[in-house]
Amino acid sequence: MKKTVILFFLLLALFSPVWADIDCTGMPEAGLENKNVVVYCWSEFVPEKVYDWSGFRFEDYYGGNIDTIVATGDYYQNLYKLISAGEMIDASVAEAQSFPAFIMRDLVQPWDEYVDFDDPVWDAVDARDEIEEMRWSDGHIYNITGNSHVLGVMFYNKRLIEDAGLDDPMELQKAGEWNWENFYYYLEELTQDVDGDGITDIYGIVNTGDFPIAVFCSTGETPIEYKDGKFYNNLNSPTQKDAGDFLYSMMNSNPRVMSTGDPTSIFQSGKAAFIYTNDYRGYIDFGKMWETDGLGVVPFPKYRDDVPQYQASLVDYFYLMKGAENPEGAALLALAQRYDTLLNVAPGAKDYKDSVRIDFMERGFMEEAAAAVAEINSMPHKIIWSRSIPIQDGNIEYSAMVTPWTTLAASMSGKVDSAIATATTPIK
Repeated sequence: MKKTVILFFLLLALFSPVWADIDCTGMPEAGLENKNVVVYCWSEFVPEKVYDWSGFRFEDYYGGNIDTIVATGDYYQNLYKLISAGEMIDASVAEAQSFPAFIMRDLVQPWDEYVDFDDPVWDAVDARDEIEEMRWSDGHIYNITGNSHVLGVMFYNKRLIEDAGLDDPMELQKAGEWNWENFYYYLEELTQDVDGDGITDIYGIVNTGDFPIAVFCSTGETPIEYKDGKFYNNLNSPTQKDAGDFLYSMMNSNPRVMSTGDPTSIFQSGKAAFIYTNDYRGYIDFGKMWETDGLGVVPFPKYRDDVPQYQASLVDYFYLMKGAENPEGAALLALAQRYDTLLNVAPGAKDYKDSVRIDFMERGFMEEAAAAVAEINSMPHKIIWSRSIPIQDGNIEYSAMVTPWTTLAASMSGKVDSAIATATTPIK
């Protein structure tokens, strides 16, 4: 009898669903004829499991398997070589520069035939509007957002803020007063020549390279826009002039309020009060500052009262490659990933968005700062469309720091038109 019981529990353990310990509420039933999906990516596609409550449902629930082809060398050139060599790839992850380049190169096919976009999960994770925004001019969806996330958050040195007698920026955010005007006032107040030798010792902000982009995105527009399947030149928009003028004033103020030195070391050493950068820098690069200076986190300041408080958004695209051997499997993978987002909820969290707060607290953030990161991720996002159209003469947002906008817009307008035409012409 004892041996029978032991055998029963061994068989139960062997044949019980592997997903028994994760939430699978509402997931559709689906069978996989071909369980293997080949994905081209810059690192292993299947995430390492950090928490017991998280799961990768394509594998854990549907029994799928991912073969990742990890890029070597130049990401895109390597992909083109693999395709030319006849390597069968079902799906590919790519960044902004792939759209519309992959469509123009005839490398990808629409998802519409394979993905159930009527599934409620697309609305539940706030993905539908973004997917609709990215329809191509033929009405099809070629690129599914694989991972849309804010470009960065605004960290600030609490000690410097307090020493200057200024209110905590988070209090201004709560009062609806964290805007461009007050932000610039803080930069002026916090820029200091401490020893009076005529050299600035502490800057209001140190430029990370992402900061100029975030300035433009906070207006709700970028120098190049995308709407109804078409890219267009947006340099003459009044909002873009405001963004360009705002950046130029920072680099030409007296004293100059923005440093262009090494951002990490300058902020770490207390030589800048603000830095706009990736949220994970708060535990990778700035971890000690929680105890020494104190760190705060706020969203990018609001442009105008009549415009939502847009945060710049990076997008990783997920493409279905032409010639895919398992398009159905790739489509189920795309759907399962959305359920991962929705259902990977930390114990005690209100929802998947609140899990972000708990995750950052686990990594050392103070509670208010962790809550701010979660809030920022839920704010209106502005996709950085200007990254989709390569311009030979460099980055417009960066150039705005050193060239008056009226001059820059006039000199770049024809080049932008030409770049859009080149980027949207099919490659034979």
